[in-house]
Amino acid sequence: MTRYFISGTGTGIGKSYFSALFAQKLKAEGQRVRYVKPVATGYPEDDDAAFVAGQAGLAPEDAVTLYTAAEPASPCFVFDPFPFAACVARIEALSVDCDALLIESAGGLAVPLGQRRYNYHFALELGLDVILVVPNRLGCLSDAIVYGHFAKRHKLTLSAVALNDHFAASAREADRNAAVIAEHYTSQTMYRFDAALTEWEGGSLRRPKG
Repeated sequence: MTRYFISGTGTGIGKSYFSALFAQKLKAEGQRVRYVKPVATGYPEDDDAAFVAGQAGLAPEDAVTLYTAAEPASPCFVFDPFPFAACVARIEALSVDCDALLIESAGGLAVPLGQRRYNYHFALELGLDVILVVPNRLGCLSDAIVYGHFAKRHKLTLSAVALNDHFAASAREADRNAAVIAEHYTSQTMYRFDAALTEWEGGSLRRPKG
């Protein structure tokens, strides 16, 4: 079984879109996929599990949210304390009977959960492969490079970078950014996608040219 932690450089950058597309890809390969959102704020208006289930065709029991809060804020502001150990245990239980487990963070990789816990601690505690979602726009080069150093500093297994082309001002800008980021992530899989899409193009995720 493979287990992925889908996080990114911030919030509102397309993590749920990528999760849905990635789930479609894995399902097309014959894998049983389960999606877990450990914590969701701004809920139920912002229900990522329901979105991913609908877009990827997952059964309700295969797309779940564990802890919710109505206020759209960092988990450290709405949980006192955040039930990290219990959350990890529930994720472990959900990893049974599936081929691929997708865990999507609330916000970016370093969002605080409280009590010196951050989103990236899920990846460390559960041994997850991190997929870093980056909005392909002005400023993304610094974000992508800095987060790469952050992942290395905290001994995270960064397996892939997913660039969201939806934010690009032009195809030229998108391709230039992608080329530079690829030079810094030579050992990682490089994905490109567009959050405006709801299905894989030609049955597979688009990749950088060249």
